[in-house]
Amino acid sequence: MIELFVLLVVFIILGTLLGVFTGLTPGIHVNNVAIVMLSISPFLARLLSDISGLECWTALLLVSAAIVATSMAHTFLDFIPSTFLGAPEPETALSVLPAHGMLMKGEGYQAVYISAVGSFGAIVVGFILLVPYRFLVNEPLNGYDVLKEYMVWVLLAVVLLVLVSETARLPYKPVRGADGHWQMEKGPLSRVVGVAAASFLFLLSGALGTAVFDLDVSSPFGLPSSVLFPTLSGLFGTSTLLESIRGGAKVPPQRAEDPDISAKDVVAGASIGGTAGSVVGFLPGMSGGVATVVAMIFRKDNSPGSVILTLSAINTANSFFVVAALFLILRPRSGAAIVVDELIQVTEWNAIMPPFALSVLLISALAGSCLGFFLTLYLGKSLSNLMPRIPYGPLAIGIIVFITIMVLIFTGPMGLLVLFVSTGIGLIAPFVGIRRSHAMGVLIVPVIAMFW
Repeated sequence: MIELFVLLVVFIILGTLLGVFTGLTPGIHVNNVAIVMLSISPFLARLLSDISGLECWTALLLVSAAIVATSMAHTFLDFIPSTFLGAPEPETALSVLPAHGMLMKGEGYQAVYISAVGSFGAIVVGFILLVPYRFLVNEPLNGYDVLKEYMVWVLLAVVLLVLVSETARLPYKPVRGADGHWQMEKGPLSRVVGVAAASFLFLLSGALGTAVFDLDVSSPFGLPSSVLFPTLSGLFGTSTLLESIRGGAKVPPQRAEDPDISAKDVVAGASIGGTAGSVVGFLPGMSGGVATVVAMIFRKDNSPGSVILTLSAINTANSFFVVAALFLILRPRSGAAIVVDELIQVTEWNAIMPPFALSVLLISALAGSCLGFFLTLYLGKSLSNLMPRIPYGPLAIGIIVFITIMVLIFTGPMGLLVLFVSTGIGLIAPFVGIRRSHAMGVLIVPVIAMFW
């Protein structure tokens, strides 16, 4: 038992370090690491068996624990490139504007600190909600069985709520200016035009998702491939970086002191974000970005710090409850969860105490979150001192080149085509002036079509 505990600690540390890598590297997702670990899992199982005499299922459980630690640490670290590079993933896409605003005021580290606090608060909320969800989702209430019957309507309701909550007021009235040139001005229907633009982006990205998921992408080097990699990298990565370059961004000197956050704000943000993220963890095709939009509708404080804290809580709670959902509803709701489901025998949690495998994964999630919290603060402070000395334009171009090369390596020429198309669609939101989260239609529309 002591040997198993030591090995678990080793795999948790390994998973956390992988989470640091995926979190800090734009375009590299936990799913990529999970697929690689699935590919080498037979080798790891044999190696552990030869070294320590562990049974195969125990060795694969340790690999699964490393993947969970990677996923949890990733949710802490991925806010750093969102803040300093403007290169988020879908889960942190909505953080770009408030985090960028704080960065431009010299408060980049404060934004990272608030994010880390929100993520850790979500872990606390997650453990509090875990047992109540066990009875709500399974026996005796069987809430998920009821939800499945109305899943398509739940998804449509969430989509409608997100679209009509678009607050952008877009110009649409052609008016001749004093110089004789025509220009567009706002009018009484500007809000309606904003919602229409959001709906267009949602449906366009949905059409992209429906089309690309039927594509057969493959790596020229035989590596594990996923069409989601170039699709999401274009919609939320390279498009954001191109927009930052166009805007001529320059990072000012940063202040590296800890922000003053009230306990009330932390509790409110973690509670709202943790609850919203937990619900999203059970719904197919929904992301933390979509949950953030819904959560902020019900929260009056829309200050940058409040948005960042709530979004980070949602992001982490979503990843946490994806693990719980695997044992509660026997459905993987993320790429990492799919890999865990392939590695170990998942048994339904229908008693008071969780199954042994879930207990190990929960320990891994907690440990990975604790390590991720302190690593985020340390690296966030270090980067806040470093970033003002690095030319932003060349750095952003370098990251775009890196993402492009990685897409080519993992998904081949077809993946490059998907990257270019999705980048063009991703540029619509900042060009028009609406929320980038509407591009999550790339996942939601195919899911709704599947349930219809």
